[in-house]
Amino acid sequence: MYSVAWAPILVSAAAAYVQTGAFAPARTLLLCLAATAIIAWLNLSNDVFDSVTGVDKTKPESVVNLLGGDARLVFLLATAMLAAGTGLLFWLLHGVGNPLAARMLYAAIAMGYVYQGPPFRWSYLGLGEPLCFLAFGPLATCAFYFAQVPPAQAVFNQMIVALSGLVGITTTVILFCAHFHQVEGDRKHGKLSPLVRLGTEKATEVLKFVVGFTHIATLAMGLLGVLPFACWTSAMVAYGLAGEMVKLAETNAQNPEGLRPLKFLATRWHIAFSSMLILGLLLSTLM
Repeated sequence: MYSVAWAPILVSAAAAYVQTGAFAPARTLLLCLAATAIIAWLNLSNDVFDSVTGVDKTKPESVVNLLGGDARLVFLLATAMLAAGTGLLFWLLHGVGNPLAARMLYAAIAMGYVYQGPPFRWSYLGLGEPLCFLAFGPLATCAFYFAQVPPAQAVFNQMIVALSGLVGITTTVILFCAHFHQVEGDRKHGKLSPLVRLGTEKATEVLKFVVGFTHIATLAMGLLGVLPFACWTSAMVAYGLAGEMVKLAETNAQNPEGLRPLKFLATRWHIAFSSMLILGLLLSTLM
């Protein structure tokens, strides 16, 4: 699941290399390390907050449950991860050409808190997906791009904005798919996720539309010159994984246990799609 931390960094690193020739492996690696720590905070703190509301009571992979219900210990671990991740980010972002980079990343972190943390708990209002898209897409991907290009070139451009949208969509699909098997539990605890509002059958149609839109949008941006055309040809490699994901949702619409693997298929598609975007960007330098 930590692919969601690395995709914005690695995709933006590839874009930075294609557009400016800049690539600092050590800096990119340290950004990945900082992002991993922040995602660890997000996952651990979410388990703590969900243990308070009871929505994760039967969730076997909850770290709170795995540690025998010791929410205080998990909260301390989460806080340590947040301190380490943000501290490293502060250091890495010093001297970045666009001051928006730090503000955008800390806005993304703040969105991670309001997603589940009290008193906000916006995920219970069904706002988790929009928050996820903004945090991992336009905010994080563009900010990491600014952090990896020469200071004078740290500005918005068509390519990085387009890539940030694609990263945001594929990341959000993971969160969307994570709700499919827990509709009843979410409804019982007042969590109005998109699946609670739509039901699994309508949500499957939404999933099909989003997958199709993502690949068609990549093609359109390739044809228009916003992205290298190689990005689309490479990304089509991931289309088979998208098909597996949709098929599982369609065939198990009334079977919550059968839907449990869906979020892992979504993660596979996210990893494959992001990797193929990177490959397409790098191949474009050889054409």
